[in-house]
Parts: sequence; C-alpha cells; structure tokens
Amino acid sequence: MTLTRYLFLLVFILCDAAHAQDQDKIDLIAGIGVGYTELDFPAKLDSSPTFPSAVLSGSVIYRDTYLSLSYADSISEEDISEEEDVGTATRQDIDLTLGYNLTDSLTIFAGYKDSETDLSLSLRDDDGPSRKEFYKKDGLFIGASYSFDLDDAGSLTVTAGYSDLDTDNLFLSDIEEEEECDEEECDVEMGEFDDLSGRLSGKADGWSIGINYLVPVKQNMAVKVSFKINDYQEDIKVEQKTFSADQTLRFFNVSLVYLF
Repeated sequence: MTLTRYLFLLVFILCDAAHAQDQDKIDLIAGIGVGYTELDFPAKLDSSPTFPSAVLSGSVIYRDTYLSLSYADSISEEDISEEEDVGTATRQDIDLTLGYNLTDSLTIFAGYKDSETDLSLSLRDDDGPSRKEFYKKDGLFIGASYSFDLDDAGSLTVTAGYSDLDTDNLFLSDIEEEEECDEEECDVEMGEFDDLSGRLSGKADGWSIGINYLVPVKQNMAVKVSFKINDYQEDIKVEQKTFSADQTLRFFNVSLVYLF
C-alpha cells in the first residue's frame, strides 16, 4: 500500500486569500495522483519490489487546522523473489493526518497510518499451490514541515516525521533440500530475522524525510510532486530473544489537487 502522508501540506497557498477574507470558512480539497512505492526489506526479500500506485485524497481545512485522509493502492502485482521462492506482491496504505499551521511557513502534524504488503509465493519451477505471506503495520506518527514560497514558481516544502507502529506478520518457513536437525539444533541455528516463520507481531519505529513541490496551474488547482523516504527498524520478540530488521520505503508521487 503506498501513501502520500503529507499530500496537502503545500496546498494552503491556494487558500490563503480565502482565509484572509473569511476566517470561518471551511475549505474542502480533493486530490488524485499516481506514483510508485519501492520496498527494501533485505531480511525477508531478495528483490526490492516497486509498486505503481494510484492515490486518492481528501482534506477539510478550518482556519489554521486541517484534517486529511489519503488512500493508496498498487495498480498491478509486482514480481518478487526470496531464496527458492518467487511470486507477486501488492501494497496498500491509508493515512489520517491532523495538522496545525504555527506560522505561514511552519506546520506541525500528527496522525495514524495503516499499511499492508501481501505476497503470493511458490517454489521456482513448481506448478504447485501458492503460499501467502503478509507484512502489516499500523500506529501513530508525528512531524513538522517547513515551506518556502517561490512566488510564481510555486512552493517547496521539506518534512520530517517519526512513527511508532505495531506490526503483524505472516512469515513463511524456507523450503529447502531436506536437512534433518533435532529441535535443539534448529533453535540454535535460528539466529537471524530471516529464520522467523509463522504469525508474529512486533514493534517498528523510525524516521521519515520528504520534499514536496507544488505548482499552481489555475486559481483553485495545483500539481504536486513529492518524494519521501521512510526508514524503520522492526523488532520481534520470540521466546525472550529479540530479532531486528531494517525496512526502507521510498515514495514518489505526482498529484492533481483541487480546492472547492
């Protein structure tokens, strides 16, 4: 699931004039966009799938406060590989954000996100049934953004945020050439995140940084180009032992936003 968490942070330049004339006016904004999300999860995937995504957004603005909802869904299945397995994957993201403009340039925000990557895997050169795997994350985030007014050239915004998420995973065990080991030996060898299998929950936290460029094209319409990197560390505790892995997401989106 790909999500543009900060879709409307720059769109305020479209409604500054309306706010100045009527401080009690409620503005509605809709957005539609396309882009991609690249997932880098080396502990579980040999490849780094890139998901082309469609993004739908909506926002309500009252004075210096806004509430926005963003939904992103992969347009097609992407090929993946992991050791002896190959398959396809899809991704979805939902973000709900509440923000407040401290000044004309500085905004703080907090919100809730929910993301899921679903995988369908099978053995190479095997026509047998596929096996399902998924990685889910949900939880809270906070952050801030700062905008630079470029006059007729639009506006440039940089963002930074921190997320604290719960995770829910279904990991498949590797299917390899049969190697017999008793239970004690297998426990000793399970020393890495990649060795985990089954339905397991954990925690993930990390930082995000992004840059957004907004260009007005009409009085109430603008084009927004955004790039963002999320870097997480996920920890899963199994039988008093903690397994950790890094996961990086890169988002690129081009959106059309309209102020009603």
